[in-house]
Amino acid sequence: MTILIATESYHPTIDGGAVMQHNLALALAARGHAVHVIAPSDRYADSMETDGGTTVHRVASVRTPLLSGMHRFAWRPAKTVTRIVKTVRPDVAHIHNPFPIGYSAFRACRKTGVPMVATNHWLPENMTNFVSGLRFLNAAPFVFKANWWWINRFHNQCRFTTAPTQTAIDLMVRNGLKPPFCPVSNGVDSAKFHPGVDSAPLRQRLGLPDKPIALYTGRLSGEKFVDVFVRAIPTVLKNIDAHFIIGGEGREAPYLKQQVQTLCVADHVTFPGFVSADDLPRLYRCADVFVIPSICELQSVVTLEALACGLPVVATNRYALPELVRHGVSGLLFEPGDTETLATHLTTLLGDPKLRRKMGVEGVKIAGAHAFEQVVTTFEEIYGEVGRNYAL
Repeated sequence: MTILIATESYHPTIDGGAVMQHNLALALAARGHAVHVIAPSDRYADSMETDGGTTVHRVASVRTPLLSGMHRFAWRPAKTVTRIVKTVRPDVAHIHNPFPIGYSAFRACRKTGVPMVATNHWLPENMTNFVSGLRFLNAAPFVFKANWWWINRFHNQCRFTTAPTQTAIDLMVRNGLKPPFCPVSNGVDSAKFHPGVDSAPLRQRLGLPDKPIALYTGRLSGEKFVDVFVRAIPTVLKNIDAHFIIGGEGREAPYLKQQVQTLCVADHVTFPGFVSADDLPRLYRCADVFVIPSICELQSVVTLEALACGLPVVATNRYALPELVRHGVSGLLFEPGDTETLATHLTTLLGDPKLRRKMGVEGVKIAGAHAFEQVVTTFEEIYGEVGRNYAL
């Protein structure tokens, strides 16, 4: 089968959707499919490259201060995307989010008769908290209604919709999504992320102390609310001698580093910066607890990875995170922005190795239901069904 994946966010960009789409493309190619990916270039020029058996068509894009981290914005991609679709002639297209590349692929596929599967990784809060200067729009209901209208208008014109969790599907249905649809997890590679990973070399390289450690890693941008984690650190340190890791890169990194200085906790916090794919499992195993303070997750790939590595998770009680982090079972939940409860939960877990081990075992079980090989199989089945129904 020739499969086209169109996305605004793809390797080497660091976010959950980009990681999932890259892994999916490589896995589909390994199973013998001809996989073509349309994604932003790292410059204002089109290019093409091969990656693990896939063909990646890079579309001219620009960097903008409005977007966080490595994300780039494809500028007027319709002509290039249409040419790629006509040249590749895919059996099915898998479109991730209705932005310039995705929407251009949608229009080109509709004109050329290519059946489309669409996956949603997006919440309105991702725009208002992710795009610089727009957080004030969180108080404007019309912004959320307009976002949902746009998202579901796009998805309702595709043959099949997926989203990574039942929570995500339910949100879309409440805001106008029509069948057919089903949840399909982003998945986690249990051969790579597991409790047996040797963290000693990385622990030594980072100079980590022999203390209980709480970790956040991921994109350091506004919608992740990592500052909530940082503000909880002084309270935790009043109760237990611990250490903290904040991994990843993003626009908020300078602010977070200044914040730990202002709070006089810099000696207790390590910022390793960019974490390579090889080091990521080791980083999880350097820690005793994982923290995810984000308010807008439709699943959270890093949370899945942390659970698979045997870490209890302290997470925001918001959107899809409670599907993975079951309070008192695989971790503990706190309300958005509640630094006091977050600090209490961290103090409890960092001070109780037995409880951490118990929750870690349960977390591995939960992550086991999200095996990436099964995710790939499910998408193969969806592609086949969409193609057959389209031919009727």
